[in-house]
Amino acid sequence: MNFEKYPWLVDLSSPEAVAAIEKAQQSFQQTGAAIFPNFLSGLALQECIQDARAQESTAFTTDDVHTAYLRPINENTDPLSVENLEMRTQVASIAYDELPPNSILGSVYEHPLLRKLVSKIVGKDTIYLSDDSLGCCSINVFRAGYHHSFHFDESEFSTTLMLQESEIPGTGLFQYTKPLRDSPDDLALTSVANAIHAYANDAVTTKSRLLLEASSAKEQTISDNNNNNDDDDDDKSNSSSFAPSLHTLDFAPGTLSIFAGSKSLHRVTRVKGKRSRLVAVFTFASQPGFQNTSTIQNMFWGRSSSRTRPRRGGQKEAEEKQQK
Repeated sequence: MNFEKYPWLVDLSSPEAVAAIEKAQQSFQQTGAAIFPNFLSGLALQECIQDARAQESTAFTTDDVHTAYLRPINENTDPLSVENLEMRTQVASIAYDELPPNSILGSVYEHPLLRKLVSKIVGKDTIYLSDDSLGCCSINVFRAGYHHSFHFDESEFSTTLMLQESEIPGTGLFQYTKPLRDSPDDLALTSVANAIHAYANDAVTTKSRLLLEASSAKEQTISDNNNNNDDDDDDKSNSSSFAPSLHTLDFAPGTLSIFAGSKSLHRVTRVKGKRSRLVAVFTFASQPGFQNTSTIQNMFWGRSSSRTRPRRGGQKEAEEKQQK
């Protein structure tokens, strides 16, 4: 970690740390994201890039369709609902067990200071390392033409580190809405339908395009009817007839991002050029023992594993102390 740029990391109770964390908390709560540019030193970043490039060509590629909720089709709901709308995603991923045993990326992921920083920003007393041997600390690889369609994450929040941008500026962008919901039980159908209709028609499968148009119109009719039952005309300015604003993350190499992925709809736009977009994904959890579902493991790494993440020297003891 870049202690030269962020000297307050060594003491998160210092006035400088408190001020920086409060600013990040506010950004996370209001916009869904908080960032720390140049979180890695230059040399550390270059080594992480080298490790990623060594595995890049063999990284498993996901080329599939999914809903915005990353759930199976709901046969019990209206087939026109955006809940069942399928969009295409193409992304490769380097699993944790494919990285060198003593990689810098793994060391950063397991560093207690990173967990303390993230926990303060997301408002958790304690967060834990993932036990997923594949997805605890992985690297997303977006080759030319690859993209990740709009979705909500299974996990409450995500922590990522940009390693390498795509070659062509304006491609491979991480874009997201403000938080649209408070829990996974809230599907936020109107906002999701409007966002996808406004920004992502190209990612929708041919089979689903007509369903999208019907779904967006249907959800909007419901929203308009609800608004018409409200006597306060001022509230109509908040009508969801307008798609939620789409923000582009300022995500330069070396930047750490903490993102409310379960609340904000988000995507990665299509990559162009010969250079792949490389992003490390750090998975933390609110409870010890978290592992991705076998469905998610198979989707992103082409295999599933119930094995737990291998502990580095001294890490097991540190985790046991954290849980006491």
